[in-house]
Amino acid sequence: MKKKDLMHFEKKLLAEKQKILKQRGHTNEVLKQPQREAGGEISGYRTHIADQSSETFQRELASQLTSQESMTLAEIDAALKKIQNGHFGICEMCQGNVPKARLEILPYARLCIKCKRKGDSK
Repeated sequence: MKKKDLMHFEKKLLAEKQKILKQRGHTNEVLKQPQREAGGEISGYRTHIADQSSETFQRELASQLTSQESMTLAEIDAALKKIQNGHFGICEMCQGNVPKARLEILPYARLCIKCKRKGDSK
C-alpha cells in the first residue's frame, strides 16, 4: 500500500478512536451516576417500578456499549500498529490484500471479505 494511503487510513483510525473516546466519556457518566439519580429521580422517595426498569436498562446498555467500545479501541490500536509495521491491509487468514473499499468502511478490518464470510459461516 502506498504511503499516501497509509497516512489516509491512519488519520481515519485516529479520528474513529477520538470519536469513541468522546462517546465513552458520556457512557461513563451514566455508569457513574447513583442509581436513583440515573433515572432522573432526585428525591429519596421510592420510584415507580417502570422507572426502575428503565434505569436498569439504561445502565446495562451503557455497560454493553463500554465493552463494545473497548473491543473496537483494541482493534483500532492493532490496526495502527500494523501501519507502523507495514502489515496494514493484509488479511490475517489468507495473507491477501484487504480491499481499500472495505478499509474505507471498516479501517480496522483484519480479514478480507472472502475470509470474513468463511469465518461467519462456521
